Amino acid sequence: MENKNTSNENEREATYIELVWDNKQDLIDLESNETFSNFVLLKSYVAIENAIENNLDKVELFNIFNMSIIIELDKSNFNEVLNKILEYYIGIEDYEECEKIKKLTNR
Repeated sequence: MENKNTSNENEREATYIELVWDNKQDLIDLESNETFSNFVLLKSYVAIENAIENNLDKVELFNIFNMSIIIELDKSNFNEVLNKILEYYIGIEDYEECEKIKKLTNR
């Protein structure tokens, strides 16, 4: 008998989000919304860190469930996103976290 539960206990689920908007401009404005941008960066950081620790080739970052969209990131792009996250931590002067990110980029 085959085991139907194939989930790996090291796997994490993508962060579920719902985007609500009244018009196209509301979605465009999200890009400049600091709270939303920081949320995306920090959730991406957790996902990428997990992917590197588990040697995954890609990671699902977000599941925008009301739009039926899953945002994935390929391993070849991890460092590019980690560099953006590093900029955030430099900006808030959290140099301990900066060191952790630099170690991740070298892995």
